[in-house]
Amino acid sequence: MIISNAFQGKAFYVVGWGRTGLSAAQSLKNSGARVFVWDDNATSQKTAQSQGFDVVSPQDVDWSKLSALVLSPGIPHTFPKPHLSAQLAQENHVPILCDVDLLAQALPQAQMVGITGTNGKSTTTALMSHLLKGAGLQVQMGGNIGVPVLDLEDQPGATYVLELSSYQLERTPHLTLDTAVLLNITPDHIDRHGDLAGYVQAKRHIFQPQGSAQDIVIGVDTPESEAIFKGLSQDTVKRVVPMSTVRSLDKGVYIQDGFLVDGYFEDHARIYDLRQHPYLKGQHNWENILAAYGVVKLKGLTFDVSVLEAFQGLVHRQELCGIQDNVHFINDSKATNIESTLRALAAYENIYLILGGQPKESLLQGIETYTPHIQKCYLIGEAQDQFAKSLDVAKIPFIKCGDLKTATQKAYEDAVSPGNERRIVMLSPACASFDQFKDFEDRGNQFKMHVEDIIKTKNKTFEKAHG
Repeated sequence: MIISNAFQGKAFYVVGWGRTGLSAAQSLKNSGARVFVWDDNATSQKTAQSQGFDVVSPQDVDWSKLSALVLSPGIPHTFPKPHLSAQLAQENHVPILCDVDLLAQALPQAQMVGITGTNGKSTTTALMSHLLKGAGLQVQMGGNIGVPVLDLEDQPGATYVLELSSYQLERTPHLTLDTAVLLNITPDHIDRHGDLAGYVQAKRHIFQPQGSAQDIVIGVDTPESEAIFKGLSQDTVKRVVPMSTVRSLDKGVYIQDGFLVDGYFEDHARIYDLRQHPYLKGQHNWENILAAYGVVKLKGLTFDVSVLEAFQGLVHRQELCGIQDNVHFINDSKATNIESTLRALAAYENIYLILGGQPKESLLQGIETYTPHIQKCYLIGEAQDQFAKSLDVAKIPFIKCGDLKTATQKAYEDAVSPGNERRIVMLSPACASFDQFKDFEDRGNQFKMHVEDIIKTKNKTFEKAHG
């Protein structure tokens, strides 16, 4: 855990008692700060009290004594409506921070790499950490990927690789990155940021507070990120490396005929045949590799293909979690928006697709492009009725299943057929999970449990039939 004299004797108000809030409160307390906490949930309040923290409501805390409000990323301070603690903090001129900003204050001299983007952040963060470790660096990895940053170790000489969401970037005025990565920007979290412009502005924060020595890797395949690149490329001091999965670049890293091509550090040399990677399939994963490659080269390190190919990807992100009767079960529960699902659809054929949950978009915009890849859709959760309308328009067969267990079983039964052709049962829901599950991880784990049950049942049936 990070402990710092920078917080000693100061007072902080930590609001939100999830993993991030607990981590921040413990780090601050261990650093000698006075910590007050709050959560709107009564059970969480009792948990915090049992752990020795002072639980104080926003109306009762003494705002004049506070150095900062440490607000958990999921709690809004602007749209759609500011939490009461955020409203009172702004009225009392108290800074609103997140745990990432506390890390930046605690370790101002540490090397830090930050990764953001609408899609691909977690895989890129994990892959980059893997490659940097393989090149000989000491690495600490955390942030939005699931490890609270203040739970990391204070390791002298380490490089801190941080996945940064738009929610976090809004609250990091002290963060100075040595290397910043922006993968892509497509509409997401509009309710939280007000509109697309607000979301883009939140993403821009990964660049705006930084010093002139910063290195940048940025995707130029989406209009919003390309516009940011054009502004950054005017800076003659920063090294700005553009990347593209769809076109060649005069000076950048890009994909051509399935190869990673380096036109920034090399003279447009073909570095690696991306089609050969055993685990990272599809154009979206190739974008992740481009970003990680750019950072490795910016740091003057050797790009080792054997290390790259040893990276097996992350759970809940196009994770192969079982095979039965040549049906491959793919757990892509992390696909919480349609853009993520479309990326998965582009990587496979003969797909029996499980869709639905708590929708972020009312329509499955773009799914018609992948009609040839989809055999049938299986709808679950709150979104099933409105998604059915989109599938009707796209002329994609579907069935309303209601729950994940039913959808998994029906998709498997439909996918089983004679012959050697591989078929895919994929959970890539294009929705948040909170209507039926604790989070996307819970949804993915339950999918894997249902897959395991199918395989066990088939094996028992086989054993009984053959003695």
